[in-house]
Amino acid sequence: MLLDGRVVLISGSGPGLGSETARAVLREGGCVVLGDRLDHVEALSAELDPGGTRSAAVIGDITEPASCERAVQTAADRFGRLDALVNVAAVDKVFGGLMDGSLDDWDLAASVNVKGTLQLTKAAVPLMESTGGGAVVFIGTLAAVASDETFALLAYGASKAAMVTAAWYLARELGPRGIRVNTVAPGYKWGPVLEDAVRTQAEALGVDIEGVLQPMRDSLALRRIPTDADVANTIVFFCSDFAKGITGQTLFVDAGHGQTLH
Repeated sequence: MLLDGRVVLISGSGPGLGSETARAVLREGGCVVLGDRLDHVEALSAELDPGGTRSAAVIGDITEPASCERAVQTAADRFGRLDALVNVAAVDKVFGGLMDGSLDDWDLAASVNVKGTLQLTKAAVPLMESTGGGAVVFIGTLAAVASDETFALLAYGASKAAMVTAAWYLARELGPRGIRVNTVAPGYKWGPVLEDAVRTQAEALGVDIEGVLQPMRDSLALRRIPTDADVANTIVFFCSDFAKGITGQTLFVDAGHGQTLH
């Protein structure tokens, strides 16, 4: 059990990576505080932990300081500690480049993906430090370091690139407090978000889903699109003692997509 007895707060605990991360944490013996803007987290908590002994749900928005404080307080009240924070919550359906996108999307991406993530992280640090330190995991993206012909993600990629830089700085700032800060960066990641994007792309091109998926697979060194569960397993690694000597790093879970772009 990699996370036996550990308490992990997961923002953005919706369908996809958030819920898969919760499943992985519980599988490895941990407890979870599930945070999201929508009340489906209460149903998810009941589904994953029918006894209610190893999970708690909190509804809130990471762009609101009070919501961030409430999420951390929920961990303190229910479990008395906080060992890891996984920042999944993000605005990810922000498509377009400079000429075909909206500059207003930059404000939205920065507000949630940068400021909101940092706001929740700042709220979590005192409790984490008081119970012996722990781990902060940011969710990055391959789009932060490389463009892609299939999806234009300028504002989203730039906001996530900012968090890679933030992780470097926070690794140094929070290291003396016993807190590690790392980034898990997926490329294509099969789950509800990518499935929706692929369907939209297929409709726009007038092809079936395979007509979009096969070129995506062919662009990957492993010829296989990683799943939300694959990424969740990497997050668990960073939250565990297996990564206790690692901080300030970005690990790409992209099936070798980055290798084919350079």
